[in-house]
Amino acid sequence: GYNMNVNHIKGGDNMNLENIRKEKQITQLKLAKSLKVDQSTVSKWEKGVASPNIQTLKKIAQVLNCTVDDLIKED
Repeated sequence: GYNMNVNHIKGGDNMNLENIRKEKQITQLKLAKSLKVDQSTVSKWEKGVASPNIQTLKKIAQVLNCTVDDLIKED
């Protein structure tokens, strides 16, 4: 699991963002626009170069209609 007090979570391997996004058939660009960030930012999250903060994670979950847990499940 993860700790809510931690401001950032590890991206990449521990994130299902890319899988969920593709499942919902939403492009990186569409997600980025919804979050008011650059497409390159979404790309970095998916590659694990950068990680969204908790606030952003909550927004991503809303946009993708999933839970924060879904996004960061480690399995």
